[in-house]
Amino acid sequence: MRFTIHVLVALSVLFLAGCRGDGRLNVKGRIVKGGAPYTVSEDDTVRVTFFPVTPDGSPPKNTYIAAFDPTKGTFRAVGPDGKGVPPGKYRIAVEHQGKRREGPKVAFDGDRSPFVFDVDSSTKELLIDLDQPKLAR
Repeated sequence: MRFTIHVLVALSVLFLAGCRGDGRLNVKGRIVKGGAPYTVSEDDTVRVTFFPVTPDGSPPKNTYIAAFDPTKGTFRAVGPDGKGVPPGKYRIAVEHQGKRREGPKVAFDGDRSPFVFDVDSSTKELLIDLDQPKLAR
């Protein structure tokens, strides 16, 4: 009897763990330029922002900042609470502000960025090629 109870408890825990998610996803990606990772000085700031694309074209209610690794050219979007971003279509802004005041070195903002991706459970890694913005999907 005791064995049966332990098995039922273990199965319940596994079932609940598999069903606990609300569908949010941790999304990772790379930014490349000239075929190489887009790296910058640690003093510079690269902001990678996910803007949900709304069906009616209205501004999104939420945006999601991704953490950018300036030494590897990679990013990860995990949402404000670390549990991920909702699946959907996103326009991804990439803005590089140099240390100097000469303006942005790379600027694809949330309104005009050509980098639009469908993000779902099959998304492995996003690739943003700054040299080929028209090829983004």
